[in-house]
Amino acid sequence: MEDIPANVFQQARHMHVSSIFLQPALKKSVVELFAQAKAAGMTTSLDPQWDPAEEWDIDFHQLLPYVDVFMPNMKELECITKIFDPLKALKSLSTGNIIVVKNGSEGATLLHKYDLLHQESFRNSNVVDSIGAGDSFDAGFIHKFIRQRPLQECLEFAALTGAINTTMPGGHHCI
Repeated sequence: MEDIPANVFQQARHMHVSSIFLQPALKKSVVELFAQAKAAGMTTSLDPQWDPAEEWDIDFHQLLPYVDVFMPNMKELECITKIFDPLKALKSLSTGNIIVVKNGSEGATLLHKYDLLHQESFRNSNVVDSIGAGDSFDAGFIHKFIRQRPLQECLEFAALTGAINTTMPGGHHCI
């Protein structure tokens, strides 16, 4: 946190954090980071990504009230909540924010308050590489979200950008 200038929160409209488990120094202050961003009027999103230690040691119930869009994949959601029923797992983390769960070729599911949306994946019969597809999904969703588009449109565009990512080798963010 000491490396983040205080004025940075006034210079942007949105903050996205990814791979928090790979950033141990920042992980200790992740709640403070998101609280400061929200206090500055920013919208926020978080893709936790995989915890290589498989400890999942963030207090998500304390953190998520400061996260507008939480974007785990299905396996991460199960590991975070220890609940293997997707709908129950989603509801266990719901704070009225948006939770988007990526599930590869099964598409994605979004819970916002009492609304549950699903987006089928855009099937690509010639997948070259899936590295970065989740990051591209995130970028597509956020691109529409910060423009205040309807959530179904955000979800559809996210699925499209994730699918396009699979048409080339390596991670490509395609907006």
